[in-house]
Amino acid sequence: MKKYYFLFIVFISYSSLSQENVSFKKNDSIDYLLKTAEELSYKNDMYKALEYAFKAVSYAHEVQDNYYISSSYMIMGTIQHEIIDYKNAKKNLLKSLKYTEKTKDKILLPAILHSLANIYYDDNKDFKNALVYYKRALELTNKERYPDNYQITLHNLIWTYMDLNKFDEARPYLKKADSIEKTIPDSLQVDRSSLFLLKARDYSNNKEIGKAEQAFSESLKQLEKESYWVKGKSYFYDYRSQMYENIGDYFKAAQDLKKLLKNEHKVFENAKTKNEEIAKFRFKVDEYERKLEAAKREKALLLDIDKNNKIIIFISSAALLLLIGVLFFYFRAYRSKKKISEILEVKNTELHEAKAQAEQLSKIKSQFISTISHELRTPLYGVVGISSILLENSTKSEKDKKLIDSLKFSADYLLDLVNKVLKISKLDSEKKELTRTPTDLFSLSQNILQSFEYQAQKKDNELILEHDHSIPKLVNIDALRISEVLINLIGNAIKFTDKGKIWLRIKPLSIDTKTVRIRYEVEDTGIGVPEDQKEYIFEEFSQIGSVYDNKQGTGLGLSIVKNLVQVMGSQIHFESKKGVGSKFCFDLDLEIADCLNDIVNDSKNPENTDSIYAKILVAEDNKVNQLVTKNLLKNIGCNCTMVENGLEAVQILKNETFDLVLMDINMPVLDGMQATLKIREFDTTTPIIALTASELSEVGDECKKAGMNDLINKPLNKNDLRDAIHKNLIINSTENEI
Repeated sequence: MKKYYFLFIVFISYSSLSQENVSFKKNDSIDYLLKTAEELSYKNDMYKALEYAFKAVSYAHEVQDNYYISSSYMIMGTIQHEIIDYKNAKKNLLKSLKYTEKTKDKILLPAILHSLANIYYDDNKDFKNALVYYKRALELTNKERYPDNYQITLHNLIWTYMDLNKFDEARPYLKKADSIEKTIPDSLQVDRSSLFLLKARDYSNNKEIGKAEQAFSESLKQLEKESYWVKGKSYFYDYRSQMYENIGDYFKAAQDLKKLLKNEHKVFENAKTKNEEIAKFRFKVDEYERKLEAAKREKALLLDIDKNNKIIIFISSAALLLLIGVLFFYFRAYRSKKKISEILEVKNTELHEAKAQAEQLSKIKSQFISTISHELRTPLYGVVGISSILLENSTKSEKDKKLIDSLKFSADYLLDLVNKVLKISKLDSEKKELTRTPTDLFSLSQNILQSFEYQAQKKDNELILEHDHSIPKLVNIDALRISEVLINLIGNAIKFTDKGKIWLRIKPLSIDTKTVRIRYEVEDTGIGVPEDQKEYIFEEFSQIGSVYDNKQGTGLGLSIVKNLVQVMGSQIHFESKKGVGSKFCFDLDLEIADCLNDIVNDSKNPENTDSIYAKILVAEDNKVNQLVTKNLLKNIGCNCTMVENGLEAVQILKNETFDLVLMDINMPVLDGMQATLKIREFDTTTPIIALTASELSEVGDECKKAGMNDLINKPLNKNDLRDAIHKNLIINSTENEI
């Protein structure tokens, strides 16, 4: 750490320049403000000093004088440096540097560069940048005219070299400082103790112990005179103890360390007092800056009002001239007025029509998400379902299998694209409430990984599940949202990984009697994310750059993940290295489910159960969807009866008993909602599961009100359909027993 006289340098330079350089335009108001700010800073009244500096900046901008603008920013920056507001200090000193570059003489440049060097040194120990600015300041400082300023900059440069352990590079500057010190009168000496301390450090580094001890002694004498620099003695004792320790004189080293500790206590007390004062001052400055910003806005508003008033006056004058013209040309004006009235009437009619169209477009926009969801997912249900059925046909040729695989992949990809686009469109408007149900995280994770087996094998990837079994079996979680997060993360990992490994990890961070905190991790050995693209990967439609040839997808998956994780009360984090792989993780606080829900949850995920034997009524108007649903039910062991509308479903249920009803919502004659209401008039026990291609969040409440027990999104997945049927059959059976 060095000794600083940056305020001294700034104000000495400013005072000299403002008095001696006649090329600058004089302005008494700004001179007074700058001089007052200087005097107040000497008195340690930093708040008022900064207030005057703010005013000086404002007035300097008004007169558009680059010298005064630069001077004002420089004083503001040095005051902010003194109160340890490094961020604003650097900002204002850089502004000062910008405006002084525009002046003819650039006399303020050395002081600005020196102050910037001090900030780089103090703020984050950026010694390299500090050296650059110190050197530039030293080159521009007038050694003959301002020897004291030159001396301080030179000492700071030497000190920085020594802090970087570059004593050989510091030595030529040290010799120069020693020769200059002899030419400076005692009245202008401000940094003599620092010079002796620098010489002592150099001698100590060269193992010239006798000379070093003598230089240390001279430094101490000067420090006794410079009582204001309490920290200087700490440096003195620290460097001398290091020297004694290096030569093996541990007794003297220990004595200096004791003195160092004693002096550091004084430094701490002084710093504590100063920090308390700075904290109070910073608060007042923040308040002042807020008021100043409000005043600027008020001023801008007044200027706008003044401008509008001028426009109004101009328009009024024009209107008056027009009125005079009307008086002279009454008849002509009458005809013009009549014509204008007709035009206005037409325009008003057009305006009303446009308003009605806008309102209609707004309604159409609000209905678009629901409509497009149904219209896109309904045909996709048929494509995905039929391709799945064809894949299960063992008689097809190898060529047909490849074609069907391609069809299935394209259909799945298109469905994923539709779901992501719809999801990202709904994220801001959908309800933020979570639907927490008892869930077995291990079974859920297994099912998710199994759904990616085909894609992983196609790219020769290995999927690995690491689950800590100390995690309670059942926890309350929004299974739909966590599934969507994991599906997007795993799908993203497979997308950018070839012949590698992908891990899904579930780790416990803490467990107590009622809650558990877990961490989800998805890691891959893929291509990784380049450094210059890491901050963009969670943005919508963003993907890893074009250097990767096989880039596919919408760029929506990670954006959806980020939003869903935030809805669940967490944040997504990731680590990635190009060519090595990526790891995404997030933490969740979950409640441990009670025993009653254990039974229900177990029924949702039956182990070793591939078939369910049940008699099911299916109400579905689409022929393709009927075929797909019938084959899905057949594959899971269910017998089904098909009807094409809600009215037929009501009639058949009056005469025949079924274990469960799958009810499409959108049907002709009588839709699923109306049919369910009629069924519940005479049958309150048979489970009814809604089938819909619409967004579940839009129709869920309405389905429950109508009396439906559950709802599933199209296109149907065999496992999801089987689990839903099994769950509702178990729940219905339990309720009947009770």
